[in-house]
Amino acid sequence: MESRKVYNSQGECMGVGAMKFELSNSLDDNLDLFRVEAEKIDPECAKILFDNLGLLDMEGDGARDRATIGDFHKAVSAALDALPNPSEKTKS
Repeated sequence: MESRKVYNSQGECMGVGAMKFELSNSLDDNLDLFRVEAEKIDPECAKILFDNLGLLDMEGDGARDRATIGDFHKAVSAALDALPNPSEKTKS
């Protein structure tokens, strides 16, 4: 896997990322690996993602599944909008 620079939500370079999912791991194990890496890059955004990930537990017909995905997007978008604007932080 090729390494690339990773940036947080403030646009700061956090280093070079090279996370690799293991096919032999369970989904939960790979999610745990992803959580650790995401928290290193941007703890606030990682918290928002993982706080709302449970909304994606879907069962049933496709229409309800699409609505569930929409609910996830709305929850994450609202939480991201509530974060302080990085450009406003530098003006203080």
